[in-house]
Amino acid sequence: MTLIAITCGIYAAPYRFIDALSTVYQCTVYEDPVLVKQTGQAHDLKTDLIFRSIQCRHIPFNNFTHDRKKCLAALKVQISQNILSGPCLFSGTLSHLIPASVSGIYRIMSATPMQVRRQRAMGLHQLSSQAATTAIARSDHREQRFAAQLNLDSLWDPARHDMALAWKKIDTTTHDMTRDEVNQTIEKIRPDIKRSMKNANKNRHAVDFNISSRVDAALAGLGYHLIIESDSGHVLVTLDRKVMNLARVQKEIMDLAGAVPGVKSVKTKIGPNFYKGGVVRNLNLTTPFKRKT
Repeated sequence: MTLIAITCGIYAAPYRFIDALSTVYQCTVYEDPVLVKQTGQAHDLKTDLIFRSIQCRHIPFNNFTHDRKKCLAALKVQISQNILSGPCLFSGTLSHLIPASVSGIYRIMSATPMQVRRQRAMGLHQLSSQAATTAIARSDHREQRFAAQLNLDSLWDPARHDMALAWKKIDTTTHDMTRDEVNQTIEKIRPDIKRSMKNANKNRHAVDFNISSRVDAALAGLGYHLIIESDSGHVLVTLDRKVMNLARVQKEIMDLAGAVPGVKSVKTKIGPNFYKGGVVRNLNLTTPFKRKT
């Protein structure tokens, strides 16, 4: 099964390359807006709320409702179900929700020139050059905040990708890569894609990703800082922040996670940040003067 993920920001998708790659490998293409729409319909969530969660924008009463955690967990469930349904090509930034444990994914980073992004924004929304640049910068900043939610330094880290897609030849009419460059690039990376898929137990890893995602969705309403892993249905939940009444919380987690279909066993453990100290303030206090009476 082919799994390809192309990281690209707003107005930056290499459409011609995506179309050609999906045709060669018979992949279903999932862009970020498509994933958000699928998730909203499947989990009865408003798309605006999902976008707010991704972009780290303000969500009213989130400390009580935990809507951000619920939305991100629901996105993981949807992505994992898409992977299980057949060959996939993800385009955007949401593919970074897929954990490193899911092997066999060929990751591509699109180094789309700013002039291409600007021209697309100006053409699509009738923006001035300055307004287009501002919109792109705002979106890039939100993507950086999304990376911070995932504990990543950047979504554009070359170490997280198998290749960087260079736009050496640009079709000025369509503001896209030329067909010749697309064909040459695909022929160049064919062996690498084949190698990334070889000897990878993708089905098992994808199933475990689906199980851990559904457990995450079941526990999201609790609001705890949890790290959830699955190994052939055996789930390990790590509590990474201190909680009150640890025994009660562990029982609550085990009861909810154990009820998720596909889960064979549930264990909990304490994470490295559980006992991390709180804020320590150094106060310079002096003895008060004795009041004269």
